[in-house]
Amino acid sequence: MKKLWQVISLNFRLEFRERRSYFSILIYVLSTVYLANLVFMQSLSIESWNAFFWVIFLFAAVQAAFRSFSYEADQRFLLYYGMIAPEKLILGKIIYNFIYLSLLALITVLVFGFFMGFPIASPLAFITVLILASLGFSAILTLVAAIAAKAGNNPALPAILSIPLLYPQILTLSKLSLRGLSGFSWEVNSSLLIVLALLALVSLLLSYLLFPYLWRD
Repeated sequence: MKKLWQVISLNFRLEFRERRSYFSILIYVLSTVYLANLVFMQSLSIESWNAFFWVIFLFAAVQAAFRSFSYEADQRFLLYYGMIAPEKLILGKIIYNFIYLSLLALITVLVFGFFMGFPIASPLAFITVLILASLGFSAILTLVAAIAAKAGNNPALPAILSIPLLYPQILTLSKLSLRGLSGFSWEVNSSLLIVLALLALVSLLLSYLLFPYLWRD
Protein backbone atom coordinates (compact mmCIF):
# COMPACT_ATOMS: atom_id res chain seq x y z
CA MET A 1 0.00 0.00 0.00
CA LYS A 2 2.89 2.35 0.70
CA LYS A 3 4.29 1.86 -2.82
CA LEU A 4 0.84 2.39 -4.35
CA TRP A 5 0.34 5.59 -2.40
CA GLN A 6 3.79 6.82 -3.49
CA VAL A 7 2.91 6.25 -7.16
CA ILE A 8 -0.47 7.99 -6.80
CA SER A 9 0.88 10.98 -4.87
CA LEU A 10 3.82 11.32 -7.28
CA ASN A 11 1.45 11.50 -10.25
CA PHE A 12 -0.67 14.15 -8.55
CA ARG A 13 2.41 16.24 -7.76
CA LEU A 14 3.86 15.94 -11.26
CA GLU A 15 0.57 16.79 -12.95
CA PHE A 16 -0.13 19.67 -10.57
CA ARG A 17 3.34 21.06 -11.29
CA GLU A 18 2.39 21.23 -14.98
CA ARG A 19 -1.22 22.30 -14.58
CA ARG A 20 -1.67 23.01 -18.29
CA SER A 21 -2.81 19.41 -18.85
CA TYR A 22 -5.71 19.89 -16.43
CA PHE A 23 -6.65 23.21 -18.00
CA SER A 24 -6.42 21.83 -21.54
CA ILE A 25 -8.89 19.04 -20.72
CA LEU A 26 -11.23 21.52 -19.00
CA ILE A 27 -11.09 23.88 -21.99
CA TYR A 28 -11.83 20.97 -24.33
CA VAL A 29 -14.94 20.00 -22.35
CA LEU A 30 -16.16 23.59 -22.06
CA SER A 31 -15.60 24.41 -25.73
CA THR A 32 -17.21 21.24 -27.12
CA VAL A 33 -20.27 21.49 -24.87
CA TYR A 34 -20.66 25.19 -25.63
CA LEU A 35 -20.38 24.48 -29.36
CA ALA A 36 -23.06 21.78 -29.08
CA ASN A 37 -25.24 24.27 -27.22
CA LEU A 38 -24.82 26.85 -29.98
CA VAL A 39 -25.66 24.31 -32.68
CA PHE A 40 -28.67 22.68 -31.02
CA MET A 41 -29.89 25.62 -28.90
CA GLN A 42 -30.78 23.33 -25.94
CA SER A 43 -33.14 21.31 -28.14
CA LEU A 44 -31.37 17.98 -27.66
CA SER A 45 -33.44 14.87 -27.04
CA ILE A 46 -32.48 12.53 -24.21
CA GLU A 47 -30.87 10.12 -26.69
CA SER A 48 -28.79 12.90 -28.27
CA TRP A 49 -27.82 14.27 -24.84
CA ASN A 50 -26.61 10.81 -23.85
CA ALA A 51 -24.66 10.27 -27.10
CA PHE A 52 -22.97 13.67 -27.03
CA PHE A 53 -22.03 13.24 -23.38
CA TRP A 54 -20.23 9.94 -23.93
CA VAL A 55 -18.48 11.08 -27.10
CA ILE A 56 -17.11 14.16 -25.34
CA PHE A 57 -16.18 12.28 -22.17
CA LEU A 58 -14.54 9.43 -24.13
CA PHE A 59 -12.16 11.69 -26.03
CA ALA A 60 -11.48 13.78 -22.92
CA ALA A 61 -10.59 10.56 -21.06
CA VAL A 62 -8.29 9.41 -23.88
CA GLN A 63 -6.51 12.76 -23.81
CA ALA A 64 -6.28 12.77 -20.01
CA ALA A 65 -4.88 9.24 -19.76
CA PHE A 66 -2.40 9.70 -22.62
CA ARG A 67 0.09 11.40 -20.27
CA SER A 68 0.10 8.52 -17.78
CA PHE A 69 3.63 7.40 -18.68
CA SER A 70 5.01 10.59 -20.18
CA TYR A 71 7.23 11.12 -17.11
CA GLU A 72 8.66 7.58 -17.26
CA ALA A 73 9.71 7.66 -20.91
CA ASP A 74 13.19 6.97 -22.28
CA GLN A 75 15.86 6.19 -19.66
CA ARG A 76 13.44 6.58 -16.74
CA PHE A 77 11.86 3.24 -17.63
CA LEU A 78 15.00 1.47 -16.42
CA LEU A 79 15.17 3.61 -13.28
CA TYR A 80 11.56 2.85 -12.35
CA TYR A 81 12.04 -0.82 -13.15
CA GLY A 82 14.71 -1.03 -10.46
CA MET A 83 12.66 0.88 -7.89
CA ILE A 84 9.16 -0.62 -8.00
CA ALA A 85 7.43 -3.78 -9.13
CA PRO A 86 5.53 -3.33 -12.42
CA GLU A 87 2.30 -4.65 -10.88
CA LYS A 88 2.35 -1.94 -8.22
CA LEU A 89 3.22 0.71 -10.77
CA ILE A 90 0.32 -0.13 -13.08
CA LEU A 91 -2.13 -0.36 -10.16
CA GLY A 92 -1.00 3.03 -8.86
CA LYS A 93 -1.40 4.56 -12.32
CA ILE A 94 -4.87 2.99 -12.73
CA ILE A 95 -6.02 4.28 -9.32
CA TYR A 96 -4.73 7.77 -10.16
CA ASN A 97 -6.50 7.74 -13.54
CA PHE A 98 -9.66 6.38 -11.91
CA ILE A 99 -9.76 9.34 -9.51
CA TYR A 100 -8.90 11.72 -12.35
CA LEU A 101 -11.54 10.35 -14.74
CA SER A 102 -14.22 10.20 -12.02
CA LEU A 103 -13.71 13.90 -11.29
CA LEU A 104 -13.62 14.62 -15.03
CA ALA A 105 -16.91 12.76 -15.52
CA LEU A 106 -18.61 14.76 -12.77
CA ILE A 107 -17.27 18.04 -14.19
CA THR A 108 -18.51 17.05 -17.66
CA VAL A 109 -21.98 16.32 -16.25
CA LEU A 110 -22.06 19.69 -14.51
CA VAL A 111 -20.95 21.53 -17.66
CA PHE A 112 -23.48 19.60 -19.74
CA GLY A 113 -26.18 20.38 -17.22
CA PHE A 114 -25.32 24.09 -17.17
CA PHE A 115 -25.49 24.46 -20.95
CA MET A 116 -27.87 21.68 -22.01
CA GLY A 117 -30.04 21.08 -18.95
CA PHE A 118 -30.26 18.17 -16.49
CA PRO A 119 -32.54 15.48 -17.98
CA ILE A 120 -31.38 12.92 -15.37
CA ALA A 121 -34.32 11.04 -13.88
CA SER A 122 -32.17 8.74 -11.66
CA PRO A 123 -29.04 10.63 -10.46
CA LEU A 124 -27.78 7.76 -8.27
CA ALA A 125 -27.94 5.28 -11.16
CA PHE A 126 -26.23 7.72 -13.51
CA ILE A 127 -23.41 8.36 -11.02
CA THR A 128 -22.99 4.59 -10.54
CA VAL A 129 -22.60 4.17 -14.29
CA LEU A 130 -20.05 7.02 -14.35
CA ILE A 131 -17.97 5.39 -11.62
CA LEU A 132 -17.97 1.98 -13.35
CA ALA A 133 -17.16 3.64 -16.67
CA SER A 134 -14.25 5.55 -15.08
CA LEU A 135 -12.87 2.32 -13.63
CA GLY A 136 -13.05 0.45 -16.93
CA PHE A 137 -11.72 3.39 -18.92
CA SER A 138 -8.81 3.95 -16.54
CA ALA A 139 -7.71 0.29 -16.74
CA ILE A 140 -7.76 0.15 -20.55
CA LEU A 141 -6.42 3.65 -21.18
CA THR A 142 -3.54 3.26 -18.71
CA LEU A 143 -2.34 0.13 -20.46
CA VAL A 144 -2.73 1.82 -23.87
CA ALA A 145 -0.76 4.81 -22.57
CA ALA A 146 2.04 2.45 -21.53
CA ILE A 147 2.09 0.92 -25.02
CA ALA A 148 2.18 4.41 -26.56
CA ALA A 149 5.06 5.40 -24.25
CA LYS A 150 7.03 2.35 -25.34
CA ALA A 151 6.36 3.34 -28.96
CA GLY A 152 7.77 6.84 -28.49
CA ASN A 153 4.64 8.59 -27.15
CA ASN A 154 2.89 8.60 -30.49
CA PRO A 155 -0.27 10.70 -29.88
CA ALA A 156 -2.27 8.75 -32.48
CA LEU A 157 -1.88 5.36 -30.77
CA PRO A 158 -4.19 5.93 -27.75
CA ALA A 159 -7.19 6.81 -29.92
CA ILE A 160 -6.49 4.02 -32.40
CA LEU A 161 -5.99 1.29 -29.80
CA SER A 162 -8.36 2.35 -27.04
CA ILE A 163 -11.65 2.82 -28.93
CA PRO A 164 -11.88 -0.84 -30.17
CA LEU A 165 -10.94 -2.08 -26.68
CA LEU A 166 -13.51 0.18 -25.02
CA TYR A 167 -16.27 -0.68 -27.49
CA PRO A 168 -17.99 -3.37 -25.31
CA GLN A 169 -18.00 -1.04 -22.32
CA ILE A 170 -19.30 1.89 -24.35
CA LEU A 171 -22.24 -0.16 -25.67
CA THR A 172 -23.22 -1.34 -22.18
CA LEU A 173 -22.80 1.95 -20.33
CA SER A 174 -24.62 3.94 -23.02
CA LYS A 175 -27.67 1.71 -22.57
CA LEU A 176 -27.51 2.03 -18.80
CA SER A 177 -26.97 5.78 -18.80
CA LEU A 178 -29.88 6.27 -21.20
CA ARG A 179 -32.10 4.39 -18.78
CA GLY A 180 -30.72 6.51 -15.97
CA LEU A 181 -31.80 9.59 -17.90
CA SER A 182 -35.30 8.34 -18.68
CA GLY A 183 -36.06 6.29 -15.56
CA PHE A 184 -34.01 3.55 -13.92
CA SER A 185 -35.10 0.29 -12.32
CA TRP A 186 -32.38 -1.42 -10.28
CA GLU A 187 -34.07 -4.81 -10.52
CA VAL A 188 -34.51 -4.70 -14.29
CA ASN A 189 -31.02 -3.32 -15.01
CA SER A 190 -29.06 -5.29 -12.42
CA SER A 191 -27.81 -7.72 -15.08
CA LEU A 192 -26.40 -4.89 -17.21
CA LEU A 193 -24.76 -3.36 -14.15
CA ILE A 194 -23.11 -6.70 -13.40
CA VAL A 195 -21.91 -6.96 -17.01
CA LEU A 196 -20.44 -3.45 -16.84
CA ALA A 197 -18.74 -4.21 -13.52
CA LEU A 198 -17.32 -7.47 -14.92
CA LEU A 199 -16.01 -5.68 -18.02
CA ALA A 200 -14.25 -3.16 -15.77
CA LEU A 201 -12.83 -6.00 -13.64
CA VAL A 202 -11.61 -7.93 -16.69
CA SER A 203 -9.95 -4.77 -18.02
CA LEU A 204 -8.25 -4.26 -14.67
CA LEU A 205 -7.00 -7.87 -14.55
CA LEU A 206 -5.72 -7.74 -18.14
CA SER A 207 -3.77 -4.56 -17.43
CA TYR A 208 -2.36 -6.06 -14.23
CA LEU A 209 -1.28 -9.29 -15.95
CA LEU A 210 -0.02 -7.90 -19.26
CA PHE A 211 1.83 -4.81 -18.07
CA PRO A 212 4.84 -6.68 -16.53
CA TYR A 213 5.64 -8.22 -19.93
CA LEU A 214 5.44 -4.80 -21.57
CA TRP A 215 7.55 -3.25 -18.80
CA ARG A 216 10.33 -5.83 -19.20
CA ASP A 217 10.49 -5.38 -22.98
